[in-house]
Amino acid sequence: MIESLYKLLTSFGYTDPLHPPVTHMPIGLAIGAFVFFVVAIIFKRQQLVITARHVSILALIFAFPTILFGVFDWIHFYHGVLLPAIEIKMILAGILLVLLGIGVVLGSEVKPHNVWMTILYTACVAVVVALGWFGGGLVYGRTGASKPAAVSAAPAQPSTAKPPAALGDATAGQTVFADNCQACHANGQNLIVPTLPIRGSKRLASLDSFVAFVRNPAMPDGTEGQMPPFPADVLSDTQAKNLYAYVTTAWK
Repeated sequence: MIESLYKLLTSFGYTDPLHPPVTHMPIGLAIGAFVFFVVAIIFKRQQLVITARHVSILALIFAFPTILFGVFDWIHFYHGVLLPAIEIKMILAGILLVLLGIGVVLGSEVKPHNVWMTILYTACVAVVVALGWFGGGLVYGRTGASKPAAVSAAPAQPSTAKPPAALGDATAGQTVFADNCQACHANGQNLIVPTLPIRGSKRLASLDSFVAFVRNPAMPDGTEGQMPPFPADVLSDTQAKNLYAYVTTAWK
């Protein structure tokens, strides 16, 4: 169902993730609730406390589709790989839901100077800032955020030179890379295991070794890693050949 949704969007020319555009709603509303409550404290206006609660209700409502779209993007662009930044964002999203829920329940029953509600609204802002920080790390590849870059800068342009023994279409391989690999291997890196980048990998020594690896990926010691396998019904031999052409020329 999820892949059908992305295919439908692609047919309309939309190939970007769904999650980032909608994050502005719960984040902006959570910050707005905090601002209204602070103003209520400064000017001692009980009505603004009610406004802060109403804004919190809207933030809570928009949080659910935002999280849902985030899960969709995670499955589609990241193949369900639980990177550290994604795991942290999931935890923070859960915390934000709880905080907003408390704010909705208690928001109309307090006076403007209530200390606990001030702490709660401040905590909401802190959580959304943290969500934005880790989300930005995923997009821009900031160190420490372990970014898969399906939504980052465009893939490097391949060289016009044909890689030896591959004779594939590097331009077509760039598309394959963007659709299947860029999330974890932007710019030839490895954002899951940074010590095992694509660049300079022994797996690129030949087309056969490369295809064998993507069909049945494993760690150097033979144990199973987090990279999902790409069987022929997911990545055809032609696509694998084109992908090899791309990754052996893109970052030279």
